Amino acid sequence: MKRLTIFLALAFAVLPGGCSIFGIRGNEPVMPVAIEKADLPPAPAGAPNGSLFLKTRLLITKRGAVKRVQLINSSGNPAWDSAAAAAITHWKYSPGLENGKPIEMSVIQVMHVISTPPRLVHLMQMWFSSESEADSVLAMLRSGSSFDSLVKIHSIPNSVLRSGDMGLVNIHLFPRNVRRQLVNLKPRRFTSVLPIGPYYVIFKRVT
Repeated sequence: MKRLTIFLALAFAVLPGGCSIFGIRGNEPVMPVAIEKADLPPAPAGAPNGSLFLKTRLLITKRGAVKRVQLINSSGNPAWDSAAAAAITHWKYSPGLENGKPIEMSVIQVMHVISTPPRLVHLMQMWFSSESEADSVLAMLRSGSSFDSLVKIHSIPNSVLRSGDMGLVNIHLFPRNVRRQLVNLKPRRFTSVLPIGPYYVIFKRVT
């Protein structure tokens, strides 16, 4: 089976002289969370057990895009470093907030790079900006309402596209709290409300 390399975020830190890593939503700090990840090249030859730790400096825009990537420590393979950095620029983050507003920030993130077989699942998604609305929609789903119709009415714009249909997705690229539910999710079933950064998400497995 084809193997791919994924990054698991371990820690964030504020860069000296850079923007704050934490945004504020009410009295609670909110930090960027990776919500979409592109496949990375297989771990370079020589990586112990196909695993390595990587320290990166990321510039994340107000819209959650990765504007710039710098690998602070090298894998020892320049070609792999270049390919990995290019892939990370396609990741999407929930942006940090300051006084309730998105801000661009420069942060240091330590990542664990591991090789794992992909697990592709056909998913649909609904994203919400408030937990109360997500809980209300989840109750409607449990009462028999159609996922397809609800996504057009309640979901925020980034998941209304294609009626929430994500196509085949490698579930190993999701944050851990999402993977835990998706790994055992049966076809035509949906998850509970899952927090991802400042948003709340419900996923449905199609097949």
